[in-house]
Amino acid sequence: MGEINFVTLIPYVFITTFTPGPNNISCAASAARWGLSRTWGYLFGIASGFFVLLTICGAFSGLLMSVLPWLQTYMRWVGAAYILWLAYGIARSDSSGGIEGASSLRGFAKGFVLQFVNPKAILYGVTLYTAFLSPILARPVPVFISAALFAIIGFSSILTWAVFGLGIERFLQSPMHRKIMNGCFALLLVYAAAGVAGLL
Repeated sequence: MGEINFVTLIPYVFITTFTPGPNNISCAASAARWGLSRTWGYLFGIASGFFVLLTICGAFSGLLMSVLPWLQTYMRWVGAAYILWLAYGIARSDSSGGIEGASSLRGFAKGFVLQFVNPKAILYGVTLYTAFLSPILARPVPVFISAALFAIIGFSSILTWAVFGLGIERFLQSPMHRKIMNGCFALLLVYAAAGVAGLL
C-alpha cells in the first residue's frame, strides 16, 4: 500500500461520495417522504450493491492491467480526465434540481439494482481502481477489503443525506451557499486530478 497516493485518493473518495448523485439524492428524497425508519432497506440495498459493484470493478481492473499492463498509463490519464469532468460539472451545477427532482424509491432490491445502472457509481469504481489503487489490483484480498471500506464510506454518505435531507435542501436554496460549496469541491477535484496524472 506504500505506492498509493493517499493525499489525492482521500479527497477524490470523499468528494465523489458525498456530492449529489442518484444514490444521495434518492436517499434524501425517500427519507423526506417516508421517514428514516422506512428507508433503511433502501440504504442497505445501495450499500450492498455498491460493495458488489466495487468488487467487480477491482477484479475487472486487475484482470485488465495483468493482460494489458501498458494500459495503466493511459487509464491514469482517463481517470484524471474523468475527475476534471466531474469538477467542471460540479462548478457549473447550481444544485437547483433539489431533492424534489429525484424519484422517491424504497426497498433493498431497488437500492441494490440502482448501482448497476448508476453511471456515477460505475465510473467511480473504475477510476478508483485504475487511477488510484493499481498497486493492489494483483491481490484479491486487498481489493475485497478496499471494496468493503469504500462501501462503508458510501453508506455513511447516503445515511447523512437521508438524515439531513430536508436541512440540506434548505441550505442549498441559497445561491451563495451553492456557489461556495461547488467551487470548493471543484478545486479539490482539480487537485486530485493533477495528482492522478502525476503532475504533483
